[in-house]
Amino acid sequence: MDIRNIIIIILFIIASIAIIHLIVIKKELKRIAKKVNTVKNNNSNNLINSQISLKEVNQLIKEINILLKETKKVKSSYEAKTTQLKKMITNISHDLRTPLTSAYGYVEMILTSDLSEEEKQSELHIIKERLTRLEELLNSFFEFSKLTSGDKTIELEEINLNSILEECIIHYYEDYKKLDREIILDSKISKIKILSNKEMLTRVFDNLIGNSYKHSNSNLNIKVEEKENIEIIFSNKLENQNLDINHIFDEFYTVDISRTKNNTGLGLAIAKEFIENLEGTIQAKEKKDNLEVIIKLPNNLTKS
Repeated sequence: MDIRNIIIIILFIIASIAIIHLIVIKKELKRIAKKVNTVKNNNSNNLINSQISLKEVNQLIKEINILLKETKKVKSSYEAKTTQLKKMITNISHDLRTPLTSAYGYVEMILTSDLSEEEKQSELHIIKERLTRLEELLNSFFEFSKLTSGDKTIELEEINLNSILEECIIHYYEDYKKLDREIILDSKISKIKILSNKEMLTRVFDNLIGNSYKHSNSNLNIKVEEKENIEIIFSNKLENQNLDINHIFDEFYTVDISRTKNNTGLGLAIAKEFIENLEGTIQAKEKKDNLEVIIKLPNNLTKS
């Protein structure tokens, strides 16, 4: 056999191997495509596996599986958000309908009943309260929607954290005193200066002090500590054992008592958005039958 025939035979063998290789790859790609289609249409949690040992095909399958995992994660998040949105709409409808229905009932009473002028004034006062409540709800919903859409511009300035806390405490001082309760501020530092937003922190502190006033019968302890961050701890007795501490910062989370005590379920969700927008963290935990809300803010300025 001459060299020419040997070369032809070698080329034929190489071509045959290449063709077989291509056929195997084509068959494997068809199998992968069919498997991907099955996973997609059947909403399956299965991933793709390889039946041949080829680096390029294995890399392709790896990338497909990563994409499938991300797609499932996005879909799961979308479904959770959809469920949350439905619940939110239900809660909004309930919250808005309650004061509106009440106000309408009092209007009907004034129009259809033979009331004295004094009684009418009393009913009108109640109507005003209900409509004020409705306005507060609408403002809360509007503010929360702006926060979550990222439309709110945050302006930072040098502020005295202790001074803001003291102002919020003074605002509630008489309310607590009437119930023979106290707000106890414990801070080893007389002045804590940080770069933050006064309005946002005031809203957060006011909300936490107000929540303690509405939903607890104990004193409120506020402790300020200087660590790696500035830590503010709000602590009061945990009165409601049905409270799910892991979800109190979720928007529209309520435990029935919230609505009966004029709470939209948005206050702590807004507080969480504010603190996170100020590059801080907020969390809640139960400690020795107390509810603790812990805020950590960046320790970004010199204190004295």
